[in-house]
Amino acid sequence: MAENRGRLGEWVSATDGFIEADVIRWTEGIYEKRRGKKGKSRRLGERLVAAEVIEATEDGWLKLLVRACTVTKDDFSNARLPPLGAGEIVKRARKTVERGGPERLLWSDEGAREAVLRNQLTQ
Repeated sequence: MAENRGRLGEWVSATDGFIEADVIRWTEGIYEKRRGKKGKSRRLGERLVAAEVIEATEDGWLKLLVRACTVTKDDFSNARLPPLGAGEIVKRARKTVERGGPERLLWSDEGAREAVLRNQLTQ
C-alpha cells in the first residue's frame, strides 16, 4: 500500500482492460438522432465521460454508472449538447469505450484490485 501513497486520483491507461468496480473515463462522440432508415447521423460534438463499471457481460456490453460528464467539443455552437447526468446508468459496447482511449482511476489498494481480478478469472 505504501507504493500507492500519493497516487490517489491518478488515471492510468486501461489498454489492459478494466473490471467491475473500476472507475473509467473515455471520450465518445455525440451524434444527432438518425433520420429515416438511410439517413446518416451528423456528429455534433464530443464528451468526456467518467463512470463506474457496474457490470461487464461476456457478450461485450458494459453497464456503467456515470460519475461525471463534460462536453469537450461542440461542432455546432447552437446545438447546446447535453452532458450525461451524474448518477445516470448507461449501457455501452466494450469496443465503443475502448475506441475512446479509456483510462482507469487507480484504486487506493491495487492489491485488492488484483485479488478481485483473480477471483473473476477463476469463476
